[in-house]
Amino acid sequence: MKNKTAIPLILLATCGFAVQDAVVKVLSNSGSLWQLMLLRAFIVLTILFLLSKSIHKSSSIVPNGWFWPILRGIFMSCAYTLFYCSLPFVSLSKAATCFFTAPIFICVFSTIILKETIGWRRVSAVLIGFLGVLVIIRPGTENVNLILILPLLAGVFYALAQIITRGFCQRQSSFSLTFSHNLLYACLGLLMVNILPVIPFTEDLRATNHFLFMGWVPLTYEIVLLIGVTSVTHIVALTATIRAYQTAETSFVAPLEYFYLIFVSLIDYAVWNVLPQFHAVIGIVLIMVSGIIISFREGIKKIKYDD
Repeated sequence: MKNKTAIPLILLATCGFAVQDAVVKVLSNSGSLWQLMLLRAFIVLTILFLLSKSIHKSSSIVPNGWFWPILRGIFMSCAYTLFYCSLPFVSLSKAATCFFTAPIFICVFSTIILKETIGWRRVSAVLIGFLGVLVIIRPGTENVNLILILPLLAGVFYALAQIITRGFCQRQSSFSLTFSHNLLYACLGLLMVNILPVIPFTEDLRATNHFLFMGWVPLTYEIVLLIGVTSVTHIVALTATIRAYQTAETSFVAPLEYFYLIFVSLIDYAVWNVLPQFHAVIGIVLIMVSGIIISFREGIKKIKYDD
């Protein structure tokens, strides 16, 4: 029953994250990453506070202990920052595919940190997933795209955050974890928008990635609207993800996150008219096959356990 609850939650989350990331990619043309962090976190924190007041559970947004939520927030902040830094340079679907090696890392880290056991079939699935990553990044060739290392590292940090969610934050409310994460995000954004203008970066360096190296930029109607959209999708998707990982095993929920790749590929084509190249399609298929195998083996494990 818990698994049946986790499935719609993770589908809602993956769709929400796909829309959010597409909006951020649009915003990278005119906005600032740190301004986005600050304003989005402020909006999300305000929404959470109002929601908690409306249901008379204001204490639900305050974590029951701060160590694990803050550590989780640090990992999530690293994940988002690295992923967003890559968006001005690569298609959304390519960056997303590298980022969504996270379910593979989750399976690996779950054996190391949470002591969950996986069989040789799921080990093989992990190797297939890594092969898919190599096909997409194409190391050792003249077409290698080192920018894709950024979303790959983002996937590692995201996996660590979800392992903490499953292993050490099950008694935390989803609102409190979203609150602590965005509180950290707001502090980081506030720090960077104040520090970046006084750092003597050359104009050429700023021009290479103004989304990363700019602090505060003049607000326009478009920027405010885009940040508002990311705020709403962020709180819906993140809260749904937290609940999914709290209600089912990580090795069951993680592969379902591959639906995100379908959503971003559709958005990539609809908005930017971008279709993945042949080698990218092969890589995506390998990574999705990896997730399907992991999910299938987890289902068999559950059936045997229930019997």
